[in-house]
Amino acid sequence: MAQFSTGQWFFDGKKSALGGNAGVQFVPAYKFSDKFAILPTVESNYRGTRSAEELSGGATLFQDTWENALGVKAVMSPTEKWTYRARVSGRSKWYRETSDEKWTDGLYDYQSASAGGEAERKFGKASIAAGYDFTYLHFPNYQSLESSQSGDQARELAGTDVLDSNIHMLSLRGHAPLPARFNIDVAGYMAPRLYSDQHVVVLSGLFADTKRVDTTSGVNVSLNRAFRGPMSSMMAVSLLYGYLGLQSNQNHYDARLTTFIPDFYDYDQQSVGLQLQAGFGHTYAGPMTADFATTYARRNYRSRPIQDTDGSYMSEKLDTTETAVSAGFGYPLTRNIRARVSTTIGRSRSNNKFEQLYRYNYTNANYQFGFVYEY
Repeated sequence: MAQFSTGQWFFDGKKSALGGNAGVQFVPAYKFSDKFAILPTVESNYRGTRSAEELSGGATLFQDTWENALGVKAVMSPTEKWTYRARVSGRSKWYRETSDEKWTDGLYDYQSASAGGEAERKFGKASIAAGYDFTYLHFPNYQSLESSQSGDQARELAGTDVLDSNIHMLSLRGHAPLPARFNIDVAGYMAPRLYSDQHVVVLSGLFADTKRVDTTSGVNVSLNRAFRGPMSSMMAVSLLYGYLGLQSNQNHYDARLTTFIPDFYDYDQQSVGLQLQAGFGHTYAGPMTADFATTYARRNYRSRPIQDTDGSYMSEKLDTTETAVSAGFGYPLTRNIRARVSTTIGRSRSNNKFEQLYRYNYTNANYQFGFVYEY
């Protein structure tokens, strides 16, 4: 699969010049038999639309990103009821906060290596699967750049290799058919993240011998149904719900205001969403497609207080609300190539007013037109 698109992004009333997104994914899968297959994957994706991503406790703005990955998955089905999957992959992602920043010099550039497996048991049309994955996460530039900055606002991040970590993820997922041609997918996970060089901050503002450990847990539920319309048209509808919780032993010490905040990173987040996908109007090259999605997510921090515009702390706890709407339309030009136009509108709002370090309140949007090749 390969895709290329060009368009504009809009961020808090400012608009960009014409830019673009591009990506390619190559999967030279080989099936040895009905019971064993190998699926190597090579992919590269460039995103030229400005975005905000959370990497160290708040949303940082990035001009563009470039991500590359290699992986291989083995699928074994010794019986009709059992399927086993083993996977290994490596990934590198580069971020540019300004357009004149050089690639590979970004503060939040990271590299990761992952390995894991999954066992799935089928019960007719239903199934259940359990898995484990290990990931090593490395930020090669964060040490040198952070060491030259003031630690007043985030003392726990002013050390060496403080974002490097090992992640262990346990997962459990299931699929089941429901009456009236509905089906449901449920996935749960728990992922302890052990930081290799970030010590816990204590009340005095000094470091303890204990290292930081974050445990992320969550569940995602998807209720799905497909509808057949006139003239061979089809529509698939998905209702989504998700819960995400973070429990961390890390605290925060603001040296500028000599303020200690325990359990600074802990939060609960709930989200709901709707996805619609449709195929209709068959042409000589295939059907036209349309898609629509909307999501709403609310995050409540358990202990982190909000800050006024001057940085002073208040009694109210921090919360953020994110909403997004996207829509797209595709028209087939050949059996393998289709033209596509899409647009996305997103909004983030928070009761926090202090934004010198991270952005909490912003609106962004983009539109793209391009082509997708699938083989």
